[in-house]
Amino acid sequence: MEYECHENKINYWDVYVMKKITINLSFYNQNDVLIKHVLGWKSWSKELREKFSFCIIDDCSQTKAVDVLSEIDLSDLNLSIYRVQEDLVCNIAGVRNLSAQECKTEWMVILDMDTLISEELASSMIQLCKAPKGSCFKFNRRVPSNPYHPKNGQPHPAVCLLQLEDYWDVGGCEEDLVGHYGQTDPIFWYRASNVLTVHFRSDMYLDYIPEGEAVINRDTSHNQKLFEQKRRTHNWSTDFVRFKWEKVYG
Repeated sequence: MEYECHENKINYWDVYVMKKITINLSFYNQNDVLIKHVLGWKSWSKELREKFSFCIIDDCSQTKAVDVLSEIDLSDLNLSIYRVQEDLVCNIAGVRNLSAQECKTEWMVILDMDTLISEELASSMIQLCKAPKGSCFKFNRRVPSNPYHPKNGQPHPAVCLLQLEDYWDVGGCEEDLVGHYGQTDPIFWYRASNVLTVHFRSDMYLDYIPEGEAVINRDTSHNQKLFEQKRRTHNWSTDFVRFKWEKVYG
């Protein structure tokens, strides 16, 4: 079943979903891209911005997120920034769990640095919040800078809109993977298969920006073996957010 989205003026449903969605963005050393995200959010209409909260998790970047954004007026965003105090290798799962732990809205977006959310997509997301518990939405991708890029027309492996309660019903992200690259998304979706109904919205687009991809060692061999082991034993970790962190803004 697809959930239709229509552009409407503010109505009673819109009032109900005020601050209904938190956009959770993980940041690690991609300073210029972080600025693009924040300026993009600020460009949305005031009415639309007021329906969202924004959360940036600074994963112990060399330049702190608050410093990267120091010359931007953030007062028109309901924004919180958290900083991880340990520079852990491939701490993707930990960062996502921290953002979910601190989320105060019913719905949340798992967002990576390499995808931007346009005002049009954000407006559509508000309408998707009419969906029942257990619904999850993934989106198409387009590459504005290159219509022939292979990631055009492909869903992002991580980015999605889902309910906070459903995220934890899946089991969150597997933090035993931290320290090595890969399998965070495959494990999450494997465990989600009995919890979530995933709707791929081919008519709704994330804007992919190649410079947003982290430059890291992408050897997945260690975590592939760990995934195979956990798939056999179902020994999923429940030890979440295993590092020191602090709230630095908001």
